[in-house]
Amino acid sequence: MSVSPASGGTKRNKGTLLVVDGHSLAFRAFFALPVENFSTASGQATNAVWGFITMLAQVIDAEAPDHLAVAFDMKGGTFRNTMLPQYKGTRDAAPEDLLTQLPLIQRLLTALGITYIEVPGYEGDDIIGTMATMGERSGYRTLVLSGDRDAFQLVDDRVTVLYPGHHFKDLKHMTPEAIKEKYRVYPGQYPDLAALRGETADNIPGVPGVGDGYAAKWINQYGSLSGIIEHAGEITGKKGQALRDNIEQVRLNRRVNALVRDLDLRADVEDFSFGVVDADQVQKLFDQLEFGARTQRRVLSTFDTTTVDDHTAAEENTLTDPTTAVVSDAATLRGWLAAREAERTDHTEHTVDMTGSTSDAAFHAVPPSDAMPQTNEMHGGEEVHPTDGMHHIDGDLRCADGVRAGWVLAAQGSPKPGEASLTRLVLLMDDQAAVIDGNADEAIRTVVRHWCEAHADRMIVHGYKEHRHMLASIGIRLHEPWFDTKLAGYLVQPDFHADDVDAAAVRFLDLQEDAHAAVTQGQLDLGDGDGEEHVADPAEVAAHQAVLVRALADHLAPIVDERRQFGLLRTIELPVSSALFDIERTGAHVDATRLQAMHDAFGADAGQAQAIAWQAAGHEVNLQSPKQLQKVLFEDMGLRPTRKTKSGSYTTNAASLQDLYLRSTGNERANTFLGALLRHRETNKLKQIVQTLIEAVNPRDQRVHTTFEQTVAATGRLSSVDPNLQNIPNRNAAGREIRSAFVPGEGYESLLSCDYSQVELRIMADFSGDEALIEAFRSGADFHKYVASLVYGIPVEDISPDQRSHVKAMSYGLAYGLSTYGLARQLSISPAEADLLKEKYFTTFGKVHDYLESLVDTARTKGYTETMFGRRRYFPALRSTNRAARDAAERGALNAPIQGSAADIMKLAMIRAAEGLDQAGVSSRVILQIHDELVVEVARGEAERVTAIVKDAMEHAVDLAVPLDVSTGIGADWQLAAH
Repeated sequence: MSVSPASGGTKRNKGTLLVVDGHSLAFRAFFALPVENFSTASGQATNAVWGFITMLAQVIDAEAPDHLAVAFDMKGGTFRNTMLPQYKGTRDAAPEDLLTQLPLIQRLLTALGITYIEVPGYEGDDIIGTMATMGERSGYRTLVLSGDRDAFQLVDDRVTVLYPGHHFKDLKHMTPEAIKEKYRVYPGQYPDLAALRGETADNIPGVPGVGDGYAAKWINQYGSLSGIIEHAGEITGKKGQALRDNIEQVRLNRRVNALVRDLDLRADVEDFSFGVVDADQVQKLFDQLEFGARTQRRVLSTFDTTTVDDHTAAEENTLTDPTTAVVSDAATLRGWLAAREAERTDHTEHTVDMTGSTSDAAFHAVPPSDAMPQTNEMHGGEEVHPTDGMHHIDGDLRCADGVRAGWVLAAQGSPKPGEASLTRLVLLMDDQAAVIDGNADEAIRTVVRHWCEAHADRMIVHGYKEHRHMLASIGIRLHEPWFDTKLAGYLVQPDFHADDVDAAAVRFLDLQEDAHAAVTQGQLDLGDGDGEEHVADPAEVAAHQAVLVRALADHLAPIVDERRQFGLLRTIELPVSSALFDIERTGAHVDATRLQAMHDAFGADAGQAQAIAWQAAGHEVNLQSPKQLQKVLFEDMGLRPTRKTKSGSYTTNAASLQDLYLRSTGNERANTFLGALLRHRETNKLKQIVQTLIEAVNPRDQRVHTTFEQTVAATGRLSSVDPNLQNIPNRNAAGREIRSAFVPGEGYESLLSCDYSQVELRIMADFSGDEALIEAFRSGADFHKYVASLVYGIPVEDISPDQRSHVKAMSYGLAYGLSTYGLARQLSISPAEADLLKEKYFTTFGKVHDYLESLVDTARTKGYTETMFGRRRYFPALRSTNRAARDAAERGALNAPIQGSAADIMKLAMIRAAEGLDQAGVSSRVILQIHDELVVEVARGEAERVTAIVKDAMEHAVDLAVPLDVSTGIGADWQLAAH
């Protein structure tokens, strides 16, 4: 037995004991928070620690116990495994990233003066049962925090189980009345009910067909499980027979689920007091875990009753909300703005440092987009970023004219392209906020319009593109702001995606906001709904959002500056937001009739494939059910099973089914079934893609207005949602046919497709400086054949299609961080053959090998990779003890600089193309950006000119050691424009 002693002394009043199921809480915390957002620089996952202590603090704040103890399971089996060998045998092993955090949780509990107990051979549930009994006997009101229903048997007038619902915030107080209402039995009868029902999570089989309802009915009729068994012969029907067939199992279940309540814990209830912490140990642990100061103060305010003033701590954990004025007429708004400008003029000589720091932070001004740098070389150890050689402004964050960037603009509403709307708008300066209703009259809109035109270059927003949509809905154009906290947060932590300002504040500012659930999707929020609900004033909520934006700018601007990424923000990300706004608002015109015809055709094809599959199987099968497919394939048809999943079943994913199909050529029935199954899956997927397009067509203009996500893909690539246009297949004829539904709109005659060719490989050639690879691009020959001839040492004309495809896969595989095993699977060759191919490739292109090796080494040293324009991606898992996580991080470190640079080049191409079309005064416009392709809607008579403009913009986005090659095509629809 291991007991961590608690510190003595507490300021709490005697009366309530809180007993916590440690493993239950740790598991919930781990799966509620993404590991990638909660990891240290060394790769140590911290999500379970952070979530555990946050949830525990919330329960303590809500219930105010004066005694507290946590129970943990120990490694190894328990006496229940002797009674029932399969007990919990189907549970997946705990993730390695969770297991490494359990000792950290226990260390933190010790530092906080909280007792935790674990006993060999017994479960945490038995410790909980014993502690609850001890508390009850000592006259305490006892609360048991557990997600295990076995704890319900402990409930009585003095013991309540705090049981989380689907979300942790739905914490239910399971009293005797609550259990009786839910299960129709008393708590003391609950183990009898569980014995009859069984427990899937613990691999305890119950009586087949008997659930809670029938079990409760029998218990109420016969009084107890022993009474039911005694009268088993009287129970009629299938369920009665099932009971008689499983009586011994039920008896065993009842012995297994009974909690031990008399363990010798070598402690009594008074040992479970808490309230005095070891502040030095807490500080050391928080430093190790890289938790912020606000989190530490918040935790101490709950657990340390001797030194922390709760009121002071609460104040430190919040931001001061501004004085809010709700503006209802233009004159009032003009007066408010004039007063703010006057105040700003009065304080020009005494500007407050926006960073809140006395250090000499340098915020880099950048030139306009026409002075955009053409390249960023990383050769000879020299790194050139977009901000290098530009004007630096020392001190606080200032704009180009030296005036402090003090205005915050915060809009609320819907930014959905084609359907955008504005609910309210907030203008914030220092501690003063003006809130404007989205339905304000034209006079107010005119004031706002003029103000935006005059002050955009000293404005801070959270989500420039989204703000453009919302403001455009009321006729206001928003020019590029000085700073965008959403884009800045993405540059600082590209693997973290905040859904809103509150989530960003929780992540970056370590703030405990009311909308904390935005990060955890409701799973860390507590609240039992008791008491009067406070309805916040919408204007005050909106003003508070603006305060968060200001605080985020204060925090993020120095980091962006220190990393020299202001140029990346100002010359790439913000202009791309502007270009994407235009693309989203314009939308892509589609032929709805053609889409419907495709939908019907795919549906008919899927139905035919299903009929063939059913005929081969000999009966109807749910082709989406892994369980039914496993039975048909591995039992009925006798195929050799695929690899097992974590749950112990055999996988039926697409790759496994394809392998089975190829191996089943000698089994006509199985081959027919698998061929039809694969065809059904493919056509059904295409049908679903078309269905999403049909549903997305805006009836007002017959266009699809997708949303391009700029802050989701960690590599810097754009993604498309609502609908996702990037998932339209382009590798098979049926998938490509979907593109034919995208057609020019009224007043336009064709679509132009401009696509980068082998951009990742060209970047790899430039970065590596490999002369042989560079020459392969400059030769003008078929690139992959040329490379294959060098690798295999034979003339280009003798290269076979297989050799070309193998080397092509090798080239792209290196750019994407593909492993030897992945390459072998992709080419259907052995790992040994894949290794030999890599060896030949690297022998031919030695500098490519050296470059790729240096990427991982540099990332391991620095902790991050960097693109040609200074876009970083961090890989803490490079130092992880989890090999799978470490291998994935190494592949990512290989992939990120090349993919990220490709993303940067594509973004620069978009900006240049949009500017080129605008300057040329043509009507043609870019309507889509998909992967490495721009799609342009071409007006009548502009095809030749527009093709030249866009092609030039893409080919000269940057200067590399090899030319950027752009393929173009033009046609009456997107598919006909393919090249």
